[in-house]
Amino acid sequence: MKKILLLCMIAMLLIVNTACDTIEAKPIDPLPKVVMVASEGGLGDASFNDMAYEGILRAAEDYTIEITVKEPLTQDDYIEAVAGAALEGADLVIAVGHIEGDDLEEIAEESPDTLFAVVDSEHEAPDNVMSLSFKEEEGAFLVGVIAAMSSETQTLGFIGGVEDGTLDGFEFGYRAGIKAVNPEARVLVEYTDRFDNAEAGKEAALSLIDEGADVIFHASGECGIGVIEAADERGVWAIGVDKDQSYIDPDTVLCSMFKRVDNGVYLSIQSFLDGEFEGGVYRFGLDFEAVGYSDKAGNLTEEAKAQADFYAAAILAGDIYIPENREQFEEFKVPDLEQE
Repeated sequence: MKKILLLCMIAMLLIVNTACDTIEAKPIDPLPKVVMVASEGGLGDASFNDMAYEGILRAAEDYTIEITVKEPLTQDDYIEAVAGAALEGADLVIAVGHIEGDDLEEIAEESPDTLFAVVDSEHEAPDNVMSLSFKEEEGAFLVGVIAAMSSETQTLGFIGGVEDGTLDGFEFGYRAGIKAVNPEARVLVEYTDRFDNAEAGKEAALSLIDEGADVIFHASGECGIGVIEAADERGVWAIGVDKDQSYIDPDTVLCSMFKRVDNGVYLSIQSFLDGEFEGGVYRFGLDFEAVGYSDKAGNLTEEAKAQADFYAAAILAGDIYIPENREQFEEFKVPDLEQE
């Protein structure tokens, strides 16, 4: 009897030891690593980078992920940071800003096991790259309509960041919207050649205000904070960008052109974690409610909103084509649309 009990105990110990060995040998999967590489200006720009980060934080509420944010200071640093994030073991790299096609292709091919989501890119790239672009010209057109209907001087301003073609949709969509309301309106344009300096934005805005601009739309990242400050000091209107910026100064921000970068970033993380990531170019516009105008401060007249909404419907119906660049703007003609 004792011999039987002893054999049973030995057998049980062998089972426990075998089970323990199995548990110890099983690898623990690390958390999926998502790395955001911010564009010039970094977090706190109240605009582009902050919107992207909001998308990551939303994803972190729905999925368990490890988040890292890199904030390079220059464009060269930015490219190196994107490549470095992949080499350091990122599963998904969110690159918030423009990357030349050749650079993007080289980085993606060197790290084929890493997925990339590049905001504001329309480059066809390897299958591990999701290029997220937006029809900024559509949203800019609508705030151009609003600007023209809100201006007393009919001299309006646009301030951009770096003039490298990536902001053409903002500038020429805005100018087309103004033209749709008043072809004779004067539009002043200035670029700060950077995105990370509020003082540069303020200086540019004051210059345009001195020339008579009483509504200024900016697409200049952190520089836009300075644009809004200048507008406040001089008692004119500023139009925000990317997100509703009326929280900065509700008495000065007429409205904002929103650009749902956060939704694009969330989509890339969701598709990665759900195993449905597909490389390619994704372009979002009014049809996906990815661009448009926002008036949380309630500064717009009913007439201005009605006109903007009328043109939004016309864009969705294909009755009007919005220019994306200078060449298209120079050929742009406002169609004769019937308004009820």
